[in-house]
Order: sequence, then structure tokens, then C-alpha cells
Amino acid sequence: MIRSAIHSIKPVFHQHRKISTNSVPQYVKNINEKDIAEANARGRGNWALTDTPNKGWGIYAQRDFEPNTKIFEGRGLIRSQDRNTHSVQIDWDAHVLMDLPAVYINHSCDANAGIKDNKLGAFDFFAVKPIKKGDEITWDYGASEFDSISFSDCLCGNPKCRKGKIGFRFAQNDIKSLYGDYIAGYLKSYKP
Repeated sequence: MIRSAIHSIKPVFHQHRKISTNSVPQYVKNINEKDIAEANARGRGNWALTDTPNKGWGIYAQRDFEPNTKIFEGRGLIRSQDRNTHSVQIDWDAHVLMDLPAVYINHSCDANAGIKDNKLGAFDFFAVKPIKKGDEITWDYGASEFDSISFSDCLCGNPKCRKGKIGFRFAQNDIKSLYGDYIAGYLKSYKP
């Protein structure tokens, strides 16, 4: 299919693709202390994976980041038309499971990080506002997910929380306003 034709149709992939909302991918189940330690060694001085209260793992800044600064790269491990609670949408009919630390970055409806498509099959994460040392690094799942299935109740606790309306379909104006160019490439040309 020609790329421009993809953007001229309304996405309906969610109606005919397998959705596995209750299963955690084997890759995520198999992450252990050694994997976390190796990821933290790669991020040393920039970020660290840390257990977070009420949300599982999260990523915390080990230094200050100014807006437009790359924080880290996410690498796509498994690409599929199927999706699960840990995959991210990279195109209308494609999801990917990312490596550490990206698979553990938490959501916020007013995130401090945004994304850009990369050549590794996933996203690079950039600061979209100043991030101070010790802050949790978060991104808005709606910046890549047209219809998010990651959770039904948002736990971000932000005053700008959209509650259950996480996907781009429901919040595209807010998402574009907050993150500008730092959203998944396939969403940039979407017109309802």
C-alpha cells in the first residue's frame, strides 16, 4: 500500500487485530535483576530504572535535561500486528515491544518526554520540558497509541489527567499542543 493512501483512510485495525490485554509478553516476564543492572549501566549518569510506588518500574533522571535533548533510544524487539499491554503502536497496523529501559517508561497525561520515530524500529525519547535530576521520566502513551489498551484507569495523578481517554483518537488536540513534533510519525497526518 502506498504510504499516502495509508493516511487517507480512517484506521480500523483495532477492529480486526488480535488484542491481548491480559497477557504480559514473555520478554517482560523474563526481565530480571541482571537485565535491570545492565540497562542501568547503559544509562549511568543519565537515567536509572527504579521501582516506583504503585506503578512498578519507572525511569528517573540522574541529571538535568533541557527541552529537545535526547534522553535515550528505544529499540524494537518484536514487531507485530497484534498488541498487548506492553507493546507500543508505531504505525496504523504495527505494534512493537521495546527493549529496556523503554518498555518500563510510565505514562503521564502531561509528560516531560516525547518521542520521535527512529531507525531501530521504535522511538527515541526527548525532553519536551525541563527535567530535573530525580524526576521520573514519563511520556504520554497517546503520542503513539491511537487507541490505548495499556490501562483503563490512569494513575498519572497529574492535574491535567484525561482519565480513561489516553489514546490519540480522544485527545489529539491536547497531545499535539503538549508535544508538538514529538509524537509518532504515523499520527502526524491523521485527520478525523
